[in-house]
Amino acid sequence: MKATLNKLFRSKARVIHLSHFHKGRLVWSRGEGDSEYEYHFSCLEGVGYFPKMPVILQSDGLPWDIGNAYLLGQLEKPSLSNMKTLTARATHLKYYLQYLEDTGQHFLDLPKKYYERAPQKFSVFMKQALNDHEFSAEHINNILSTVAHFYTNIRYESLVAEVSLENEPFTPIRKTVLTTNRVGLVRSIQTVTNDLRIKSSRRPVPQLGKLRDGGSLRPLTPEEQKVIGEGFRKNYASIELQLMIRVALETGARQQTVCTLSIGCIKRAFEELDASPSMDNVIINTGQRYKADTKGGRLNRLIFRRKLINDLITYIYCERAEKRQSRQNSFYFETDENYVFLTRDGNPYLTAQREIQDRQDPMAAWNINVPLMVPKNGQSLRNELKRFIARIQKDEPGFNSFSFHDLRATMGMNVVRALRGKGYPDSKIFDHVRQRLNHSDIKTTELYLNFDAELSEFNDIQEEFGSIIYSEGSDE
Repeated sequence: MKATLNKLFRSKARVIHLSHFHKGRLVWSRGEGDSEYEYHFSCLEGVGYFPKMPVILQSDGLPWDIGNAYLLGQLEKPSLSNMKTLTARATHLKYYLQYLEDTGQHFLDLPKKYYERAPQKFSVFMKQALNDHEFSAEHINNILSTVAHFYTNIRYESLVAEVSLENEPFTPIRKTVLTTNRVGLVRSIQTVTNDLRIKSSRRPVPQLGKLRDGGSLRPLTPEEQKVIGEGFRKNYASIELQLMIRVALETGARQQTVCTLSIGCIKRAFEELDASPSMDNVIINTGQRYKADTKGGRLNRLIFRRKLINDLITYIYCERAEKRQSRQNSFYFETDENYVFLTRDGNPYLTAQREIQDRQDPMAAWNINVPLMVPKNGQSLRNELKRFIARIQKDEPGFNSFSFHDLRATMGMNVVRALRGKGYPDSKIFDHVRQRLNHSDIKTTELYLNFDAELSEFNDIQEEFGSIIYSEGSDE
């Protein structure tokens, strides 16, 4: 069984989540006696609640004061509005707390000898864990970066006395990194890291037939895509799943983008196409200030065919979709702000950052009677996809399972193969793939162009070995 980070510690510290957390203040008042005081909690006006607020508990079950004070300070950061990053940081700090409890240390144990300071010793401990187990070096460094961020912020927020941090917990390191922008121009940028991070050459190596693009992805073959289309015709998938798969396959959008598309953006795209009959495609912007989420909030321009937009509009106005929009769980109710795709009970397949932000406004004009939010992480979509694949496999036992994210890689390889079939040079194909998939690293795009060649070379080598063995056997 693969080792987990929790196995490294004896400490029972853990992270729990509060379903709806309200920021507020304690109001103190004098009690009946001269030395008696009473207090009550007062919510901040004009501020809603935060769903799934992480709280770090010590082994004794009490909240870890300084760790949770740090998390509260992060609630003011817009980038943490979806709570995912905050939960990740809470988990990372929980590992640090477990280490401190196991070793009987305090987070302010920062003696004069640099190597004896708690965060430095934790870095050595994690490096040893990386050497002894099959942990991801990237994951270990994310934990150490959170520890550094924790110390930086408790100082900035004056959560501890400055004298307590007289001996630095870590040393910042400034680096110059060369990056390539979307048009191929190279420029240098200054970054700040720290000496807690571990230098490691361990990089995730994709399995044969897979690509590294935000994960290990398996592009579906043209034959597999035909089987999926046949599954659509047999109604093995709901109309919502069919449309979501089509959006991913045709635009290369990630799951978080497909699930958070708004009705309004589809209507505007339809109107734009309707006003220009000669147009075959339309651009829908996502990320940053737009409705649909993207990885890291980066701006992404998705290209939709007219046929796909028409089918999405037909779905939006159908009785099935309108019934889902009118459900009690549907926060945006019957407005253009609502998600294109909702489950049968009116919940989104994946909660958008904009909904979490909009729920902070108690005067919001949407469905004020909607129940408290339970953030959705895409599990309903994964369940639907799993059922769809199971139905296909009853007809096609050899059909391989795939993830929704695999559709992104499939779209990229469809572009490569289609343009190569038309004689496009690799330089042009490279540009199209990079723009369609919004790659920030040109090395990721190069993987797509080399994928077929590398897979073919491997198969040729295996076939050659098989021929040799077969020939040797036939001579006996």
